[in-house]
Amino acid sequence: MLDTLFAKLQTATDPSAVQALEAAIWEQWTMVPDMSQRELMLRGVAEMQQREYQTAVDAFTRLIAVAPDLPEAWNKRATVHWLMGNFPASLADICETVKREPRHFGAYSGLGMIRAEMGENGRAIAAFELARKYNPHIQGIDSEIARLRALGGDAPSDPLDCGQRTAGH
Repeated sequence: MLDTLFAKLQTATDPSAVQALEAAIWEQWTMVPDMSQRELMLRGVAEMQQREYQTAVDAFTRLIAVAPDLPEAWNKRATVHWLMGNFPASLADICETVKREPRHFGAYSGLGMIRAEMGENGRAIAAFELARKYNPHIQGIDSEIARLRALGGDAPSDPLDCGQRTAGH
């Protein structure tokens, strides 16, 4: 299902079709078949929306413990860590997300924002380019890449810098 959605996203031109495809991809990513795991996902999302960040981290951590192969559990926890200003934890969880779903344009976008905030322009550009590769319709991404290029920064040999942050290392 995801392969079909991503293929259609690459060629879509109608803004409403793009929006529907993006929503369908996010729905696939957040779909958790197990009821107790789905409850943890929904609880974590609700807590994140209510700015109860630590309880959201706890919910996503419990979800990761029982469903470590679920990319969106890692991505949601990465988002909460980012909202809390904990960049190292967010970066580690982004690495785990893209290890499980290499097309996760949301994770790459988040990675780009973090790298830009850290002044790592080359890595930010590389992350945004990965996001754009899988979703060429992200609002504002071209101008952000152009802005960062104007600021300078060499393209890194390892744009993700996930070498020591992946599971099993």
